[in-house]
Amino acid sequence: MKKLTSILSLIVLVILAIWQYFTDTTKTKHQSSSPVIEQTKQTKVSEPKFEPKFEPKFEPQFETKRTDIEKSAVKSLDVFFFFDVIMRNDHIGQNAKAPVDYYMLALSWSPGFCDIQREKYGDQLPYSSQYQCGNNRTFGWVVHGLWPQNANARAVSDHPRFCKGDLPALPKGLLAQYLAISPGEKLLQGEWEKHGSCAFDSAQQYFAKEQELFNALKLPNQKLSRDELFGWMKQHNPQLKNAYLRASRNELFICYDKKWQVMNCQSK
Repeated sequence: MKKLTSILSLIVLVILAIWQYFTDTTKTKHQSSSPVIEQTKQTKVSEPKFEPKFEPKFEPQFETKRTDIEKSAVKSLDVFFFFDVIMRNDHIGQNAKAPVDYYMLALSWSPGFCDIQREKYGDQLPYSSQYQCGNNRTFGWVVHGLWPQNANARAVSDHPRFCKGDLPALPKGLLAQYLAISPGEKLLQGEWEKHGSCAFDSAQQYFAKEQELFNALKLPNQKLSRDELFGWMKQHNPQLKNAYLRASRNELFICYDKKWQVMNCQSK
C-alpha cells in the first residue's frame, strides 16, 4: 500500500512538473513577444513626422543687372567706369554691314563746345567734358573723330558703326598719348568703338591716323564764320583748295578717299 501511494505521489509530481513547465514556457513566449510588439507600437507612435525642411529665402540686397558690360569683352568697373562706352546705350546703334567708301575727319572748336557744356551744366560738368572744359584748359581746334562713311547713306544710322561690337576699355596709358588732340578719355574710347573699329585693326592705328591728318592741317586760333573758316582753311592748306568742305555750329568736316587723299564731302 505504501508503495502504491509513493508511485501515485510520484506520478502527481511529474504531472505537476510537466504542467508547470508548459505554463512557464507559454508565459515566457507571451512576455518575450509583448515587448517587441509594444516596442514596435512605441516606435511607431514616436516616429517623427518628416515635414518639408524650411529653408529661409534670402532676398538679394543688390540686383545685378546684365548690361553691355557683360556683353563686352572683359571689363572691370574700376578701370573703365567713367570713360567706357556701352553700345546698347547709344541712341543710333550698330551698323556692322555698311560699306566703308570714304572717311570724314570731324574737327571741333573747343571753346564753342565748352560754352554749350557750361550753359547746360554750369559748374557740374559731366566727367566726359571735365578734362576738355575744366579750369585752365586752353584747347582750340581738336579732333572729334575720324568716321568711315557709306556713300549711299541717307541717315546717320546708315554709316558704319560699332562694327566689332561692344569693345573693352582701352588702357589709360594709350588714351593719354592722344589727349592733346582729342581731350577726353570717353571721347577717344567712344570714337574707337563707334567708328575706328570699322576700318582699323587697332585703336593705336586709328588714333595715329587721326593725329597724322590733324598735324597736316593749319588751323585758325579764333572762331570764324562758316565762310571765313572755309576761306582761311583753303588759303593756308593748299590740299584743301578745291575741296568741298562741310561745317556745323562748332565743327568742321574734311573728307578723304580710301587712299587718304582729300576729296569733296557729300552735301548731306
